[in-house]
Amino acid sequence: MPSSNSTKPDSMMKPYDENDPIERLTWHYENPSAQSRGLADQGLPVVGVTSNTVPWELIRAAGAYPCVINPGDGKQEDIHRFMEEGVFEERTRAIFGAAISGDLQYLKLLLIPRTSEQEYKLYLYLREVARREPGRRLPPVYLYDMLHSRSSESYSYGLERTQVLRQRLESLTGIPISEGSLRQAIEESNRARKAIRSLLSLRLQEPRMTGTEALALTGASFLISRDEYAQLAERAVKMISERESLAGKRLMISGASLNHRSLHQVLEEHGAVVVAEDDWWGSRSAGGDIDVDSGDLLKAIFEKYYLDTPSPRLFPFEAADAWFQRESLNGVDGIIFYLPPEDCVAGWDYPRRRKYLDEKGIPHMLVREDAKSISEECHKQIETFICSLSQGR
Repeated sequence: MPSSNSTKPDSMMKPYDENDPIERLTWHYENPSAQSRGLADQGLPVVGVTSNTVPWELIRAAGAYPCVINPGDGKQEDIHRFMEEGVFEERTRAIFGAAISGDLQYLKLLLIPRTSEQEYKLYLYLREVARREPGRRLPPVYLYDMLHSRSSESYSYGLERTQVLRQRLESLTGIPISEGSLRQAIEESNRARKAIRSLLSLRLQEPRMTGTEALALTGASFLISRDEYAQLAERAVKMISERESLAGKRLMISGASLNHRSLHQVLEEHGAVVVAEDDWWGSRSAGGDIDVDSGDLLKAIFEKYYLDTPSPRLFPFEAADAWFQRESLNGVDGIIFYLPPEDCVAGWDYPRRRKYLDEKGIPHMLVREDAKSISEECHKQIETFICSLSQGR
């Protein structure tokens, strides 16, 4: 398996202080395709994935470079010709727009998991564009059809689809996935997860970094090689652990996935500290390790993504709510629910989770606006809510 450390396309540009791991990780978070495009230019096959429920380790073991696709906004001119307004999340629209515009042509494959109906429809819409306009410069797309319902049938089906994915990746790169390459990829990935957990430990009880900073430091793990990420994150942990703890009401964000820091910035402008997110970009980005000593490494990888990776549509509800319920009792002063106008997924969970918080006496507030353009009225509501909280509840 080729080492991702052997090529660092950003090292010649040096758009950050090479000796500052926090600055480097933050830069990659704000420039999500920088490393993947550079490696593609050097001839390394790059496989883009649209969310966290694709087995990173399989792609890596096949000799390809895995990265999450995280374009900016969904404002590309051509989107409205194919995609309805108000039906898709902004990030889904942005990925679609990047794909149909030719901006993702550097990808060897765009791998879309069936994490939610949003992503499944994204796959279908891209297939339809390819059918209707075969001359478009679209990347090849592939659906990883793993279902997120906890049943023996879904488990068996998901394991079978993971085996098929392995074969697809082997044919893509021409490199057989060996037990040795799987083990190496797992060890590399586990080291990154450990580093993320160390960062998260510096957030909750006595936070030493803002949520705005933390989201970039954890989110960068999806955008650069995990070997490099682990080294940078470990150094960042040492630097941050020497800071004084931050004052401010401690908030957790739940609801729609946040791949940008706008809401964190707004909340922290009003004196709060965001200490957790019920979100795969933030506090739930690591989870547990994959058992590298498992007798069946492929099965161990599958079980990580099936049982221990957050998905927006997970059944039964007891499994979907377990993390939220546990962490809401773990030292936070209040909960912010974020449901932007285009949300059509997380809102189904809101009434159930609001009821739970009311029963536990945990303060909460709903933000129903786009976090990138919070109104003056919503600013005032946020300020009032934060001021009303009792710190150390």
